[in-house]
Amino acid sequence: MKRLFKQKYGVILGLLIGIVFMGGVSYAVDNLSSESVSYKKKDGNLTTVKQALDELITKSSKVDELEEKVNDFKKLNTYLADYVSIGDYIDYDAGTWTDNAEKPTKQGNFGGHIQGQSKNTSVACFETTGPKLQGWRVLSVDKDNKIVTIIHAGQPECYYHGDDPNNSVIKLNEHVQNTYLNPLYASSARAMNKNDAESINKDNTLRNTETNYWLATVYDNTNNYLYNINVGGGVGRSSNDIRASGYRPIITLKTKLLVTGKGTDEFGNTAWKIE
Repeated sequence: MKRLFKQKYGVILGLLIGIVFMGGVSYAVDNLSSESVSYKKKDGNLTTVKQALDELITKSSKVDELEEKVNDFKKLNTYLADYVSIGDYIDYDAGTWTDNAEKPTKQGNFGGHIQGQSKNTSVACFETTGPKLQGWRVLSVDKDNKIVTIIHAGQPECYYHGDDPNNSVIKLNEHVQNTYLNPLYASSARAMNKNDAESINKDNTLRNTETNYWLATVYDNTNNYLYNINVGGGVGRSSNDIRASGYRPIITLKTKLLVTGKGTDEFGNTAWKIE
């Protein structure tokens, strides 16, 4: 709109000068002034070139204000849920670890990270190498209610399942809530469970991280089994093992969270920026 006014400004200025000379008004070039040159408007009233230009400048300023208001309105209604698709990366920051914790060797314990390490990073637990993917990806989108759920692309930490699968489920969910929830962007957090896993095809990288990891769902109380995902992406079950396996946090982002565009996260993934 502003460009259009500028174009009109130039055209009208040219017309005004043309009118002045075409009307037979003779001024020496050094005496020509926008205040002294006048012409008759359509309504019959006289106006000067300066007055006409001032009106145009005022209108152009109002257009600037209108554009700013339109941009603000767009920003207020640019919801993340309207733009993202399942599997997209989101530049969510879960923070950094404030302590060192070796891979757990006792049942019911967490670990496998170092102080200052990003919680968005993937670590190795059961295998010698960790998941290739890091950061956070969209797990589900509720466009009607503007709610986006994201999942860690790999596994940020390890857990050693104990003798009580019910207790492990509680521990996993509580630990995720207390460890990965960033209140600026998220409303709740929990560990990935069997239903989450089965909502994704086993060959999809959202599910298959090429590592073993626990699911926060009890398989068998008698034999202390929890469901898990194996290296091929299949759903299995296991009891307390001789080694720790990973787990995957799931974050429910705040309702109507805004998006500011695309960029890259700390791992170089093309990711949506949020605010």
